[in-house]
Amino acid sequence: MRNMLKYFSVFILMASLLLSNLAYAQQENKTTPAPQGKISNLKLTDTDFGLGPKNAKVVIVEYASLTCGHCSEFHTLVLPQLRKEFVDTGKVRYVYRDFPLDRLSLGAAMVARCAGKDNFFGFIDTFYRVQSQWAEATDPISALNKLARLGGMDQNTFDRCLTNKNIQDAILSRRLEAVKEFDVRSTPTVFINGDKYSGGMPLVQFQKIIRDRLSK
Repeated sequence: MRNMLKYFSVFILMASLLLSNLAYAQQENKTTPAPQGKISNLKLTDTDFGLGPKNAKVVIVEYASLTCGHCSEFHTLVLPQLRKEFVDTGKVRYVYRDFPLDRLSLGAAMVARCAGKDNFFGFIDTFYRVQSQWAEATDPISALNKLARLGGMDQNTFDRCLTNKNIQDAILSRRLEAVKEFDVRSTPTVFINGDKYSGGMPLVQFQKIIRDRLSK
């Protein structure tokens, strides 16, 4: 009886692995969606918050909102692997652009900018990773403040940041540009060498699109 249970357990394990591999293969072979549009000039500048070499063959530009749940999923489940495989290896340039959907996401974007270019992505990554802890808090600004202080930002800098009209106007101006010139309507929206895609695609589809661009 004990041997039968042992063999049955092994059978279940092997069957589970087979099904997992089959599901992965089906996902891997799934046809990537066609671009939703094409932008020839995304107006990249030195003021952009980016990672990776500026002369990279492939450039990814993401528009996202810090209170957007789908953006959080993209930043926690998909983007880390893309950064590891393509950005950190110098193959791809990644640019992040704010597209705030509400006042709270605008405030969080302002705080991340006040952290400075060296700390910007550390703040962004943290805000997305623990999004529910601050965005859904009873007092979200206070919760955001605690995260900023953990990141090394003092109280005076935080308070001044949230009333900095120049930073606010810069974010809102870029958002308006995205709507009028690049037809960005939702978040996350991702451009890969100017081709427009929804950020809701699975990792394997992003990988296939990027690898295709790199091979050309």
